Amino acid sequence: MRGTSSTSLGGWPQKKRRGSLLLTAMLIAVSVGIGLAGYLNLSRNALKLSQRTYFLNCATNLAEAGLEEAVYCYRLMDSGTSIESSWTGWKLSSSNASLTLPSFSLGQNGVGVVKVFVTGYDGNVTNPTAVAQAQITPLDGSPTVTKSLKVTMKKNGSYNAAIITKTSLSLGAKTIVDSFNSNPTGGSGADRLTYPGKGATANGHLIALAGSISLGSNGLVNGNVLLGSGVTAPSKSLVNGSIITNYAGVYPAAPSLPSWSLSTGYYGLFSLPGQLPREGDVPAADGRYYYYPAILVNPLSVTDTTITDKNNVTLIATSIEGRLSVDQNATCIVWTGDISTSGSKGFENSNWSGALQIYSWGKSIALGQNASTSLCLYAPLATVTLTGGGSSPRFTGSIVANSFSCSGQWAIHYDESLNTASTQAGTGWALATWSDLQGTAESLQLGSVTSNFLR
Repeated sequence: MRGTSSTSLGGWPQKKRRGSLLLTAMLIAVSVGIGLAGYLNLSRNALKLSQRTYFLNCATNLAEAGLEEAVYCYRLMDSGTSIESSWTGWKLSSSNASLTLPSFSLGQNGVGVVKVFVTGYDGNVTNPTAVAQAQITPLDGSPTVTKSLKVTMKKNGSYNAAIITKTSLSLGAKTIVDSFNSNPTGGSGADRLTYPGKGATANGHLIALAGSISLGSNGLVNGNVLLGSGVTAPSKSLVNGSIITNYAGVYPAAPSLPSWSLSTGYYGLFSLPGQLPREGDVPAADGRYYYYPAILVNPLSVTDTTITDKNNVTLIATSIEGRLSVDQNATCIVWTGDISTSGSKGFENSNWSGALQIYSWGKSIALGQNASTSLCLYAPLATVTLTGGGSSPRFTGSIVANSFSCSGQWAIHYDESLNTASTQAGTGWALATWSDLQGTAESLQLGSVTSNFLR
């Protein structure tokens, strides 16, 4: 009888076959383990990335909230709230303000802190800034997530309302006030729309800083009426908007003349010609023609002058006593004293209202003419009267005066794009720039410029 053989059909001993299978199984198990460990590590990294992305988004939102706190304070000042009341809760030092918001408890085990630092909070600088920094600290010990955002504010121009007065404001019996936007796209080279543009709007605001205000018996203000302390409010039935009391806007008392220069583009005149610029004159570096009285004591009065097409003129005159016409593609800025126009000898502006800006140091301004008119007038020392205008008189633009009155049934249209058109600083604030400081050189200097309030 033959003995039992330990050799399998394949010629391999059974012990060797079992060892080979065990080795294979071990290799497979090791491979699976390595793959599983890699997968778990990948999943962990993906979770961390997801968490930090979530925290970064949260930090951006929190920083935006911080900026909104700062901008809200500027909006309060716009509405007439005092500076101290507008910045209640902030730490004020010199012209800077700082605020730390209560901490935020976030999902995914994170705590957020927001700090805001403002320069020029009191409105004494032209372009104040606000920087909001949000820091989120994960509770798992991973690095802090930081986001820093910055906005720059800009001072609105003088023409931020239809009529602004320092002592008294009186409208005719049936005067209607409203607004429109001649430049709804905001483009610098956009074609200007005439009233009502894309539609009349209710932002034809009136501002009476002191004294009294009268809106006539059947007038209507499609906008807000902002009143200084002590000014008696008109009937609410005449105001299609809000009546805001204790308004504290501040406007410069008198315009500043542009400096005389011996550079190209600056000319002295003994009398005004019928057209400006004169033939042969060349513009200054900024593209404008500047005309002054040849002798400062010599009177230079506007009696009948046209600013010709596609030209930009700045004029210093002692008075305006006649017609000043601005062609369709021309602009004119005038510094002058008293103004008296009547009949056909008034202002004729074929361009938009911001193309004719008049700054006056005079005390008497009588605007009387046969036709409607379009201009901006800054005369904080003057008594301004608006009369005439034909059967359906229309004034488009903005007026700043010591006192103002009009008679008849005027329609006064404020152009909202005038808010930033003035060369004279006014009151109120608008957003100029927004920027993300992450990774910039400025972000590395936040500690030094904020006395380590921000990092």
